[in-house]
Amino acid sequence: MSKPNLNKLLQQKAELEARIQQTRNREMVEERKRDTRRKILAGAYVIKLAENDLKKLGRELIAAGMLELRDYALFEVNNDSSDFDSNRLSLD
Repeated sequence: MSKPNLNKLLQQKAELEARIQQTRNREMVEERKRDTRRKILAGAYVIKLAENDLKKLGRELIAAGMLELRDYALFEVNNDSSDFDSNRLSLD
């Protein structure tokens, strides 16, 4: 195989690898978008189940270990035990 032919093949290989990586990146971006959309819809459903009671939902998220201190204000819960009671949100 001649040197120019080998260089041409290596160039084509590099171009194909770059196109493959671009395609993979596009697919990853699209999957992140779909995942974000799923989370938004699931979150909207859970908020609806909680009858738009964000405080109640916040308490549930805290009990499940899913809410960080920085997020308490989003759900109007305080950082003390006065916001917690036994009324649990049911997903049934």
